[in-house]
Formats: sequence, structure tokens, C-alpha cells
Amino acid sequence: MDCGLAVRPASPQSPIRNPQLLAGALILASLPSLAGAQQPDSLPTDTLAAVVVSGVRLPTVRELARGLAGRTATLHAADLDARGVRSLADALEQLPGITTSDELGAPGQLDVTLRGFQVSPTIGLPQGVTVYLDGVRVNEPDAHEVNFDLLPLEDVDHVDVTYGPSVLLGRNSLGAAVNLVTRRGTVPAEREVEVSGGSFGRYELKARAGDRRGMWDYYVGTRYEHEDGWRAATPSRTATLFGKLGVTSGTWDATLSYAAADNRIFQAGSLPESAYAAAPRVNFTPGDYFAPLAHLVTLNAHRLVGGMQLALNGFGRALTTDQFNRNASPPDTRERNRERLGGGAVQVSGSVALAGRPLRWLAGVDGAYQHTAVRLYAVRSTSPDSLTESVLTNEVDLGAFVGANWPLAPALTATVAGRYDYIRVPFEDLLDPGQSGLNIFRRLSPRVGLTWSAGSGHELFWSVSRGFRAPALVEIGCADPAAACPLPFALGPDPALRPVIATTYESGWHFRGPGGHVDLSADAFWTDVSDDIFFVASNLTAGYFQNIGATRRAGIELAGQWESGGVRLYANYGYTAATFRSAARLATPRDPAGETVVPGDVLPLVPDSRANAGIQAPVVAGGTTGRSLRVGVDARYVGRQWLRGDEANTTRRLPDYAAADASLLLEWQRFELRCMVRNVFDRRYASFGTFAANPLAPGSPVQRFLTPGLPRHVQVSVSAEF
Repeated sequence: MDCGLAVRPASPQSPIRNPQLLAGALILASLPSLAGAQQPDSLPTDTLAAVVVSGVRLPTVRELARGLAGRTATLHAADLDARGVRSLADALEQLPGITTSDELGAPGQLDVTLRGFQVSPTIGLPQGVTVYLDGVRVNEPDAHEVNFDLLPLEDVDHVDVTYGPSVLLGRNSLGAAVNLVTRRGTVPAEREVEVSGGSFGRYELKARAGDRRGMWDYYVGTRYEHEDGWRAATPSRTATLFGKLGVTSGTWDATLSYAAADNRIFQAGSLPESAYAAAPRVNFTPGDYFAPLAHLVTLNAHRLVGGMQLALNGFGRALTTDQFNRNASPPDTRERNRERLGGGAVQVSGSVALAGRPLRWLAGVDGAYQHTAVRLYAVRSTSPDSLTESVLTNEVDLGAFVGANWPLAPALTATVAGRYDYIRVPFEDLLDPGQSGLNIFRRLSPRVGLTWSAGSGHELFWSVSRGFRAPALVEIGCADPAAACPLPFALGPDPALRPVIATTYESGWHFRGPGGHVDLSADAFWTDVSDDIFFVASNLTAGYFQNIGATRRAGIELAGQWESGGVRLYANYGYTAATFRSAARLATPRDPAGETVVPGDVLPLVPDSRANAGIQAPVVAGGTTGRSLRVGVDARYVGRQWLRGDEANTTRRLPDYAAADASLLLEWQRFELRCMVRNVFDRRYASFGTFAANPLAPGSPVQRFLTPGLPRHVQVSVSAEF
């Protein structure tokens, strides 16, 4: 089988897919501003108040956002650049209690575990974290997965993470919600080109340009990356394009943006443990790949209306994907998806006096229409692809939300919020119309909290909130015990699953020292989950999704940062106990009849402890030469984890591991040289483990399969500003 880059059949050529066209964009971005040295026009003095989006989907004033969320964290573009991250999963790993694993054997498609909930590009996993790009939900409608490779991370200004059920952000946010806020043009103008190269045949070209002229601003960024891959037959190509046009008047602030991605990523997957130990670069089933083509148009606007603030959001999104899986025994499988989505949101916020104190409030509605078509094929080398499943849904999501905070006392603020969701998921089988069906889900999700500002930079908060996750299309279509689905899945109108309900109790403390040099926080959470959805075995190669009684995630998160004189120190620690709280019979390749979990058994791939720390420090300050040199070291520790397929906790766990990264940054005038060394000590570790039949061994026994972590690798980049 040819494992090189395949050519997509007759389709319009995308400019982000063609390196020659991309080179033109790089040159264009480096050109001087057409306005030359002209100074920006002055802006009106009655502009909008400063806004934030942490804890809410659309912009609102900072005083209102305070208390609407519990623990929050923000990663700025400088944080992402300092570590040379290549995906959102990489970026989130800097935060306490967040772990990544590599099920697919593709560094750009990692799984993320946060507070025992997952967000992943893998179809079929229960997803408990919602991801937004400029307020647009990017979890896919077929299985709620997130394709991290489609996100324009290099064009992101900051990443907001809201822990716990995010009532105001929307459904499915059981463990957290993540919102990526993209850049826009600023003063002074920026024009930068970056070229990088490194281990495993990786090279990357990036360019961006932005400016503000009077009431108008613009930003454009583009990226092309190619890598041969460190494991056999795993080349990848990633191309993204992002542009944003903005306008700011006295009362209006609006942006219109476009994001596109055209990728092809070959995946190595996991290995039998014997092969993992002897030859970790081996690709057990070469030829697996994922090839998406995505387009997203987003309009965001907010303005003052009397004493209120109005915020609007509208979007249109198109995605086509081709996922090919080579099986150890024929036939191979191919899944082709087609998604067309559109929707928006409207939010109004303001303040009124109540008992002589300001009652700050917001209210809004949102909605989305999601057309999703899924086709599954059996692939044989001796005959054309055979269509085995063809289903579609035209899902309608509607929601309404309201939130308010009110000071009970000068230092004590109470918060109340709620959200109501209506989700309609029709299921249409195009091969057998008699198998079509309809699922409707309705849910009210509340939140209450207290925030106490203790003075001297100390703040305490307490909250209880509830979130829910509606079953995904794949889960709905494979939920009948009397008609188990052969893997990967055969879809049909099975009995309705109940939505997953998560109730979180959270309490925390935050301290910010004078001048912002010291930032400390501690947080404790307890999340009870009812009707969690798991895959239940009927035999070794078939099963179905089913609600189980209860699970729980509980833990603590500690974070500290000190910054002064260009030196930055940070340390984080997270402890998570993720356990089953009721007995259930679950699928496992280790036993055709499945396995029984009992209360207290630990959920797989959730390490109990996770710690990371780092330092960045100047070695040579700028001075008269204009040269500066900074070094950085980051280290992480990940505790032991149970393998997927061993939910009953009866076999060996994945060993714990530690790894370290180092960076060097040299700046001189408008040039920047960066060197990154990941896994400096070349530690060998496995971040993912499961069980599967090994057809290459006598008798095809079920064995442990592990995914090796990346060995030591280097990347060097040079950038220039114009």
C-alpha cells in the first residue's frame, strides 16, 4: 500500500494547500504598510468599556463576569510562543491537572483529560469539555470530538479556560469550557515572517500581518507545516489561513473573520507491548490517515444601547473529512463525513440599582442548525469501496441563558445563573429508511455562587453548578442491546439514551500580590455524574452505548507564579480521583463477555497526580547592543494510569513518568532566533494504553497495546519583523 501523500480527487484547489500560493502570502505579509508612516487616526472618546469573555460566550463588562465562573485560567500568545506549542492540547498541558495522551499516534491529535473529563479527536469517546473559537462551538456534531489540527493556534491572542460546568457558555461543558480568542489588528502595525525546521523532517512557514487605521483594523495569518514523522509512514501536512477585519466606532465594535484548514495527517496508533519495547518507531497498521477540509466565517459585534450592552455572534461552518483505517484483517474501513453548520447568539447585559447596590445582569439566546452526513465504507484492494452505512441528521440546538450578580455586602457578591437547552436530533438512515428515528433532549442547568474579596489581594469563592451533555449521533445510533454494533460502528435508530448530568461543588482561594508579581491559587472540586455513557460489550467485536448509574471526579488544584525583573517561575499540581460509583458491565477486549466494575474502581487514563514547573530567565539583557538572550526550562510529572479496557482495575497500570523541555530565545533588533528541545533527557514513556488482539502473534491473543511518547527532538526557528 502506498503510504505517501495521496492526491484528493477532483476538487477545487485550496490556496492554503498549495505551498507556492502560500509563499505568495508570506511575501505579501512582509510588505510595508500601504499607509507608510502615517499615524493612526484618533478614536472617539466615548468608546465601549473594556470587556472580557472568561466564563461567558460573548463579551461583557469585567464586573459582571466576576463570579459567573469558578476557577479560570488564561494563556496568552507569549505563553504559547515560549513553549513552541503546535496544538491546543500542547498549550493546555501548562495548566494544573491537565494531562495529554496519544491514542492516534499523531502529535497534532492528542487527547486531553481535564478533571477526569476528556476532549479528543477520537470518535466514540465520551467528550466532557467544550471548545469555542471566538465564541463558536467547534466540537463536531457527529461525536462531539474536537479536531485540534483545525484550530489556528498561531493566530490566537489568548486562551480562556473556565473550569467546571459552564452554564453560560453552553451545553456539554461538564469538566470545562475553552474559548480561543483570535488576534486583531493593533497599533503599532505588525508584520512577521517565521521559518523553522527540526527533527523528523519537520519544517514550517508562518506569516502574519496586522494594523489599525482609524476606525478600521485588519489581521491576516497563514501557516504551512510538513513533517515526515518520527514513526514509520507517518507524514503530515497542515495548512491554515486566518483573516479578520474589524471596525470600532463610538458605540460599535465588530469583527468579521475567516478561518480555513486543509490537512492530511497519517496516524501510527498504538503497538503491542513487545513491539513498543523493541522498536517503538514501528507502525503496526501503516496507512491510517485523517484528511479534513474546513471553512469557518464568524461575525462578532457589540455596542452600547442606552445603558445596556448588546453583543451579537453569527457563524457559518463547513467541514468534510476522510478518515481511513487499515485493519489487521480485511476489509479496511473508511469514514467520510460532511458537515454544514450555521447559527448565532444574542446577549444583552446591564446594571440596575437594587437596595442601593448595583445588580449586574445578562440574558441571551443562542441557536444552531447542524447538518451532518456520515458514510462508512468497507475497503478491499480487489474491489471498489462498498458503502455499508449512510446516515444523516439535521440537528437543531436552541438555548436561553440568564445570569446576575449582586453584592450582599461590600466584600461579598452572590451569583445566580441558569441555562435552558432544547436539542432536536432526527436520525435518518439513507440505506434503510425504516430505521429512521427522532431524539429530543431538554434540560435546565443552574448555577449559584458566592465570592468574598478578603482584601490585600485575597479572594475566596464557592459555587455549585450543573451541566449536561446530550448523547452524540454515534452514541444514539448504537444504543440497542438487542442489536449490538460491529466495530467501528453500524448505526441505527436505537432506544434513546439519557443525557449525562454533572453536578459540581467547588471552593477556591486566589491571591494576587502587589504589582502582580505573585499569583497563587488553590481549588477543590467534587463532581457527581449521573447517566454517564460508556460502551458496553456484547462480545469481543461488538457492543453498544449505554447509560450507567454514576461516576465521580473529585480533586484539588494548586498553582503559583512569581514574576520580577524578567524572571518567571511557575509551579502547578493537580490531584484527581475519578471513580465509578455504581456497578456496571462494560466492554473490554480482554473478555468477550465484558467486565464488571464496582464502586471505587478508577476510570482509565486519568492519572491521580499531575505536576509541572518551569522557569524563564534572561541571561543577557537588551542593553546598547539590542541583543537579549533568554533561557527556559519546563518539567512535568504524570502519575500512573489504568489502561483503557481495564476499567475493573485488574491488570498493571501505565508507569508514571517525568519529562523536561528546554528553550533558548535570542532577540536582536527585529530578528528572533528560537531553539526548542523537547524531552531533553530522551525519556521513554507511554502516554496511552489499551488492549487489542494481535493478529501477528500465534493464536491472535489479546495483548497490551501502548503508544510511545515522542523521543528527544529539536526545532529551530528564525523570525523577522518588518
